[in-house]
Amino acid sequence: MDEIERKFLIKKLPDLSDQTPILYERYYLRRGDDVEDRIQLKGGKYEREILESVSSLARKKHKTTLTKGEFESLKQQASEVIIREGYQIKDIPNGTIKIYHGRFEGLIRAEVEFPSEEKAQAFKAPDWFGKEISDTPLSRDSRLLDLSDEDFKKLLSKNFQ
Repeated sequence: MDEIERKFLIKKLPDLSDQTPILYERYYLRRGDDVEDRIQLKGGKYEREILESVSSLARKKHKTTLTKGEFESLKQQASEVIIREGYQIKDIPNGTIKIYHGRFEGLIRAEVEFPSEEKAQAFKAPDWFGKEISDTPLSRDSRLLDLSDEDFKKLLSKNFQ
């Protein structure tokens, strides 16, 4: 399964009060430019995903289900956790809002998935979306982990200008 996404900061958060967020608890077993191996507890389900880069917007995703025991065992191999909430964007099919907690508090981004790179390139973001961050460290959880707290705050501040 290919994953083709564009990611944006959010200027003005829409009303999410009628939605129940999906909580993500994500750990990385391997991080690199070309391949990521991660496990997550997502909405009560344990998953392992291996992602291979295809292009700047596309990655090939291999997903498997884990037991709680497998998840807990693999979690011991990871160095740091990312906690975030996910919400559906009502007016955009395959669009989600991610709100980060903990070390990455303050990062709120929109993610939109597409069936092709052509559709991704043709997408017109709504006015409430902010700057596109698809090619920055703010776009991928694995790259966030490479940032110091100071670098994260600087990058977030710079991209909000």
